[in-house]
Formats: sequence, C-alpha cells, structure tokens
Amino acid sequence: MTDSGANWTVITGSTGGLGREIAAQLAARGDALILVNRSRTKAEAQREELRASRPDLPVELVTADLMDIADAAERIAALPGRIDALYNNAGVLTARKTLSAQGYESQFAVNVLAAYLLILKLRAKMARPADAPPAIIVNMSSSAINPLKSLQLSSLPDPDKVGGLMTTYAQTKLAATALAPALADDLKADGILIRAVDPGATRTPMTTGGNPAMPKILAWLAPVIFAAPDKQAAKVVRSADPAAFDGATGIYVANLKRRKLPAPAADASNQRALIKLLDERLAT
Repeated sequence: MTDSGANWTVITGSTGGLGREIAAQLAARGDALILVNRSRTKAEAQREELRASRPDLPVELVTADLMDIADAAERIAALPGRIDALYNNAGVLTARKTLSAQGYESQFAVNVLAAYLLILKLRAKMARPADAPPAIIVNMSSSAINPLKSLQLSSLPDPDKVGGLMTTYAQTKLAATALAPALADDLKADGILIRAVDPGATRTPMTTGGNPAMPKILAWLAPVIFAAPDKQAAKVVRSADPAAFDGATGIYVANLKRRKLPAPAADASNQRALIKLLDERLAT
C-alpha cells in the first residue's frame, strides 16, 4: 500500500552491490524508499528483508528496464508524497556492445541518460521553498574517470566499440559527473542540490563476479583491495547529506572528500554540449 504522507528516497539498482547496502542503511534509519530495479522477484525479496526489523517501513517497488526508464519515471512521479533524495546508483560495466530499444549503447543508456531523465521527471516532486531543507540528487561517479583527458560526446550514445580498459564505462561516468555542475544552478532555484559521488573501489558482483569488462589485474586484486559495499555505501549516504560540505551543490566528492572536478567535467562548453545531447536524445 502506498503511504501518501511519505517523503521518499529513490534508489535505482537497489537489489545488489552498493545499491543494496545504501537501501539497507537508509531503511535502518527509517527512510521511506522507492526501489527501481529490473527484477521484480529480487526487489520483492529485498523489501521483505528491509521490513524484517521495520514492518511498517514504506517501500514501493518500481520494475523497469533501466535502459528505457521513461515509463518508470512517470510512475514514480505519479506516486503521492514528495521526494527528498534521488540516488542514481544503477550502473552498467560491460565489454559487450548492447543497444537499448532506442539504439543507445547500454552504458550510456543506464549510466547517463536514465539518470538525466529521472532528474527531469522527478524535479517537480523534489522542489521545495527556499526556507525548507533542500532535496539531494546523487549521481554515482567512479575513479575510472581520473585518467580521462576529454569527454567524447560524439561517440557516447553509440561508440564503434565497447571496452578498452573500461574506457566506454569511464566516459559515461565522466558524463554523469559533469551533470552535477551542469545542472547545479538551475536545480538550486527549486531547492535541490546535486552531487557526483565516487565511493571508491567496491567489491560488488560487477567488479568481482568474473565481469570480462574488468581489466585482468583489477579483477585479480578486487577481492583483496576493494572495500566492502557496506563501508562504501556509508560514504555515499554521508556524502548525500544536504548539510555536508557546507551545503555545496554541483560538486564532486570522492571517498568523503570534496575534490576538484576533472577538467573535462568542469568545462562549461562540455556541460552545455552534454545537456544538448541528452535533450536531443530524449526528444527522439
């Protein structure tokens, strides 16, 4: 049953890895949750686990192909109540080229386009007056962006090939990071903060489950040197506190520290071109 008075937190990709731990930690403090996942069966099992110690916890499930999230965004927007936080956590790391129904490469479709669409569609439910505590949007970043010298926007929606030491993935994470400064001023007018957050290297099925997209050396070392997902999730949750970092918006946070935005993400011309690209793709 929907709780009409809930102040919701939306988490995409909540049934595994980092998202699962973020959901658990938010549920433990009593946050009402909207969980957006591809598998209804896994999401229902997760809801039962979350409610084991909090039977009355409001948990709504939205089932969606995260490569095509438009209908899900509309369903979330139609729920009663308002949204206090949006964690754009769902992510794809792959070495195999897969296209969405619209013809977009899967990592771009999930890591960038879906995140942007949810921001647009849920903005009205997140907006609040200037004298109210702000809402918060978290776009998940990655240390994979650190070596990048440029943002390759022309090839982002449909690259010729996928992979290359996580290059395609890194490009989409760089774009997701650039969305924070690109949208910050506009969203702030509605009382909404946005931050790009890199939790640090995390042991998840994506990084330790034999994913061929992981560079071999990292795949070997990940079970040993990558941190547990509950530890990294705690960093994300703390980074999502609107009062943290002096209430700053449009920033890049890595391992609980505010960092300088990577040059390609800080470039205003790149930010404008990225928004133009995403708006054009959503209009088709």
